[in-house]
Amino acid sequence: MASVAAIMRYPVKGLNGQALDSVSLQPGEAIPGDRAFAIRHGETVFDPAAPVHLSKTKFLALMTHAKLAALRPSFDDTGRHMTLTHGGEVVYAGWLDRADDAARLEAFLMDFIGDEAKGALKLVTAAGHMFSDVPEKCLSVLNLASVRALSDEVGEELDPLRFRANIHLEDLPAWAEREWEAGSSFTIGGVRFSLMKPIVRCHATNVNLETAEYDQNLPKTLAKRFGANLMGVYGVVETGGTIRPGDRLSWP
Repeated sequence: MASVAAIMRYPVKGLNGQALDSVSLQPGEAIPGDRAFAIRHGETVFDPAAPVHLSKTKFLALMTHAKLAALRPSFDDTGRHMTLTHGGEVVYAGWLDRADDAARLEAFLMDFIGDEAKGALKLVTAAGHMFSDVPEKCLSVLNLASVRALSDEVGEELDPLRFRANIHLEDLPAWAEREWEAGSSFTIGGVRFSLMKPIVRCHATNVNLETAEYDQNLPKTLAKRFGANLMGVYGVVETGGTIRPGDRLSWP
């Protein structure tokens, strides 16, 4: 029976994430604090008072800035206080929702990204808004056996964190998730989810998280060797509750 191997949250879109020991979920909501912040390009218009879903290309992201992987963030329990290290040295520590601390982070990132920045970078957030790759508030679910099958194909052990999923599942056959039907329900622990759709993968998965360089073309490999550029699924919370690593996945 499939079980949860890890639960991940990504407080700042484009940066590495945070492993969680447990998470309480509410119907129609994502993991609290997941993708709550993003770093917009200077040319991007985002109104915190009236937030709308925008493409990932409007923000700093691994698909366009592989060097972001060299930054090592750590977060407090709220996901709002971040300490950032680079090369083993602390380069930033502060509250993401405080203007003066946010300004210091923006200044560091402008220097770090350099000429690759598209205008002045700005840390943005909005109450209740999630900077997801899709308009819906949801969780992403990853089958670790599928990652291992892809690893075997490319001849390299791929870090599952390349896929930036919220829930990592173990003890499933490889590619079992491709057989799941959209709209079907499954439960993890006491939480019931509705399967939304499979996840189409982008260039961000090509980034080696250790070297902060592009070293694969995983979307192409998925499409050519496994029939479709898909890895993982999105799920929407139907019935709230708490999930933890070790919880089992079941079907009604």
